[in-house]
Amino acid sequence: MISPMKKLASHLLLAGVTFSSIALAGEKPMGRTEVQPAAQPQLAAGQNGEVWLAYGHAEEILVRRSSDGGENFDAPIKVATLPSLALGMRRGPRIAAHAEHVTITAIGNELVSFHSGDGGRTWSTAVTINEVAASAREGLHDLAMAPDGRLFVTWLDLREGAMMVCGAESVDHGRTWSKNESIYRSPDKSVCECCHPSAMFDAQGNLAVMWRNSITGSRDLWMATRAAGARDFSAARKLGEGTWKIAGCPMDGGRIVALGGGQFGSVWQRAGEIYFAADRGPEVLLGRGKQPIAVARDGKVFACWQDGPDLVSAQVGQGAPVKHASNARFAAALALPGGRLLVAYEQAAQTNPSGIVIERW
Repeated sequence: MISPMKKLASHLLLAGVTFSSIALAGEKPMGRTEVQPAAQPQLAAGQNGEVWLAYGHAEEILVRRSSDGGENFDAPIKVATLPSLALGMRRGPRIAAHAEHVTITAIGNELVSFHSGDGGRTWSTAVTINEVAASAREGLHDLAMAPDGRLFVTWLDLREGAMMVCGAESVDHGRTWSKNESIYRSPDKSVCECCHPSAMFDAQGNLAVMWRNSITGSRDLWMATRAAGARDFSAARKLGEGTWKIAGCPMDGGRIVALGGGQFGSVWQRAGEIYFAADRGPEVLLGRGKQPIAVARDGKVFACWQDGPDLVSAQVGQGAPVKHASNARFAAALALPGGRLLVAYEQAAQTNPSGIVIERW
């Protein structure tokens, strides 16, 4: 009998994904930057080695720019003060960068975007994305950018009373947005109410959206995809072969990774365990924990998640996870040229407010 890990490895090898070594396990970071006070970090890659960090503090949205691949970051720039800024449990600003254009999305009373056309020096006023007032008030969303700079935002929406998954697209770096579209409505009342959705474009412009569903007590991860150049999403499909019956929301939405060739993978939690799964096929257990993220580059799939008070990391298919940091949570990761990674996370301090740590591996 072929094990689930071997089945998954075979599937990913056909997609051009291998499991060669990646920097992290057992190594020390090449550099470290601390930002305080700050919460809910997000990373984006620009061009020519530029890296962007977005985060929140109280009702302020801030960004910092690095021109050397994350080794050093410029002073913070305040994008805006957003009343009732949603911040915490994967809520917070999202960021995308394309040439001199940088876009931030965030949720306060509404889902809004901010645009900079001069490399982050100045920012537009807020542009509202959700067409029904207060429908995005749960505060959970994600932003994805295609290789040509097109943007897609997805969010949990309450316009019909029951939580659903909506989306909108921008072809002008967030200055304007398309009409809101319904991506998914659960046949059983609503999707999971407090687990963040995810969106990702691959290098060919294929798009995937993932969310936690809620059907007859099962709260599993589901995905819909849209082929490059297409207008409509595929029928939604459940990820993995197991299911999680739980009377409540785990507040944990997982993350998508692009595997190439129009195929996507994902990491997510089920009953306190972290799994990796391809778009279709069996899931593979990575370890115990919650709040996983993952990133793929050059055939390498790296995952990171919380295990108690620690942040742990592992490469899919390459052994047990290793401790990454203490008192850490809500990680974000960004693949850099040459197989290197940036990892950002919140870290609580005993005497100071919580801050962000950015490590270069």
